[in-house]
Amino acid sequence: MRCAITECKDYTERELIGALERIISNSEFPDVRGKTVFIKPNILSDSSPEKAITTDYRALEALMIILKEHGSGGIIVGDSPGTQTGKLSVAMSGIGEAVSRQGAALQDFRESNRTHEIDGVKIPMAKALDEADVVISFAKFKTHQLMSATGAVKNMFGTIPGLNKSPLHFRYRTPETFASFLMKIFAECHVDYAFIDAVIGMEGPGPGSGTPRHVGIMMGSANAYALDRAEALMMGYPSVPLIETAEKLSPGITDAEFPLLQPSDLIMYDYRRIGEGKKNTFRSLVLGTIKNFFTRNGSGRPRPVFDEDKCRACSRCANVCPAKALRIEDGHVAFDKKKCISCYCCHEMCPFDAIKV
Repeated sequence: MRCAITECKDYTERELIGALERIISNSEFPDVRGKTVFIKPNILSDSSPEKAITTDYRALEALMIILKEHGSGGIIVGDSPGTQTGKLSVAMSGIGEAVSRQGAALQDFRESNRTHEIDGVKIPMAKALDEADVVISFAKFKTHQLMSATGAVKNMFGTIPGLNKSPLHFRYRTPETFASFLMKIFAECHVDYAFIDAVIGMEGPGPGSGTPRHVGIMMGSANAYALDRAEALMMGYPSVPLIETAEKLSPGITDAEFPLLQPSDLIMYDYRRIGEGKKNTFRSLVLGTIKNFFTRNGSGRPRPVFDEDKCRACSRCANVCPAKALRIEDGHVAFDKKKCISCYCCHEMCPFDAIKV
C-alpha cells in the first residue's frame, strides 16, 4: 500500500482540499459512491482550534466536502472524550458547526453504541461502526505521554464511550500491553482509510497539554500503521510502543511506499518529544533525572506531579483515574501514590495543565 504525505501550509479551504485530493489520488482511497461514511476525528476535549488538541474542524469539513463530491450517500461524525459524562460537546472546537454545515450526522457514542467482546471482556463501542460502509480515522499529529505519539490507530480507542475507557487502562497497564489492546480495538473498527492532520501539530507533553507547532503537512493511507510509523519518524522517534508491538505481532504491517514526500526527509530533530524539555541544558537534565528517580513507581515510569496553584479541583482527573488513586479533598487533589499505575489518564484529561510527568 501507499502512504501519501504532502505539503499543506495552512487551514484555508483551497489549501486543504488540494492537499487531501493529492493524498487521495496517490493512495488506495476507498470508493465512497453511494456509501455511508463514518469519520472518527480526535476530539480529546472540546477545545478551541488554536490549542491543536482536536482534529481541526476546517480539515474535517474539507474532507466532508470531498466525500460529497465523490458521491457519498451520507456522512456520520462522532467521538467520545475519556471524561465525557454528559452530552457530547463540539461547540468550541468548531466541529459541531462544520458537521451541521455539511449536512452530516453527529453521533454521540454514549447514546448510540453496541457491545463487542475483546479478551473475554464486553466493551461498548460506537454503533456507527456497524452503520457505516466506510470507516475513516482522522487523527491529529500529537505526542502522547504514555504511548510517545498518538495517531490513526490509537484514535479509534475513542469509539469506546466516555469513562468506559478507564478500566481498560487498569487492565492493560504497560505501553506494550496497551498497544496490543489498541490493535484489537482497531481491528474491530474495520478502518478503511486514515488521515493525520499535521498542519498544526502538538509537541511537548501531549496529547492535551503540549504546545502547538506548525508542521505544514497532511498525511493519508489505507494502512494506518504505516501512517503512524511515518508520524513517529517525523517527530524524531526511533520507534514508539505501538509500532514496536505491531511489528512484533505482525511483521511487515507498517511497510508502505511513499509516492509523494518521504518521512525520512521530514524529520524534525528539534521536535519536543515526550520527556524532553524546552532546553536541553545540564541543569534541566540533572534535575529532571533526580525528580523522576524519586517519583517513579513499580513500573519504572514516573508518577504524575500535581501543581496546586494551577489545579481548580474540577474532578476530571479523579473521575478518569482507573486505579482510583485520586480524589478531591478540601479543594485539592489527594494522591495515593501506591495505587498509581502511571497510565497518565489524569495528565491527558487535565484542562488546566496542572499535572506534569
